[in-house]
Amino acid sequence: MVPLPPPRPLAVTTLGVRWLHVLAATVAVGGGVLTWLRFRVEPFDGEGRDAVRLARAYEWLFWAAVGTLVMTGVGNLGAFAPTLPGGTWRTTLDAKLALVVVVLVGSAVRTRLLVRVRRSAGGVPMRLLRRAYGATALGLVAVLTLAEVLAHG
Repeated sequence: MVPLPPPRPLAVTTLGVRWLHVLAATVAVGGGVLTWLRFRVEPFDGEGRDAVRLARAYEWLFWAAVGTLVMTGVGNLGAFAPTLPGGTWRTTLDAKLALVVVVLVGSAVRTRLLVRVRRSAGGVPMRLLRRAYGATALGLVAVLTLAEVLAHG
């Protein structure tokens, strides 16, 4: 058996791309969970102004984080494409990417709901927004779990 060559050190740019990817994932997942929890705590006898205000701020951060995740994810795949394994690893990657698409479509609907709340007084029940942010948080945690499996087996 021929011994494997020692691993090459990662370039600074590769480390930077990975760092940005992790930072963007942290913003998306952490912000989603925080916003969902705020909707759970907010009393629903009122208009939920604080939760809606937080949700509006999160939307901007979420979509910026998603753009960063897509760019850095493509960069990571491009950098490691020749050495990516197949088999169950590839199946897990495909499942993760499919789940990302589902989360993005659901997030577009969630963002639209928030816009409707802003434009109309009470047009969208707060419980529906709470469920939308809960689904986002759950979906992002599932994506993060699959990412962990991909990174560490």
